[in-house]
Amino acid sequence: MSDLKYQTVDQLLKTKQDCEKYISNLKATLGGQQKRLNWIDKYLYEKDPQEMSIAQIEEVLSLKVILK
Repeated sequence: MSDLKYQTVDQLLKTKQDCEKYISNLKATLGGQQKRLNWIDKYLYEKDPQEMSIAQIEEVLSLKVILK
């Protein structure tokens, strides 16, 4: 950071461009990891056993349930 004061305009423009590119890559990586985390949470929820009433099961299946 301290060397920025002594850079020329051309060097500063190049440094700025490099910094913006690096930040863009970080944002893309972060976005991908956040999406991955959402999918992990979704699959954990789907695969985790859950207690449900008959009414809740009927609502999910959109069918009437009769237990024998």
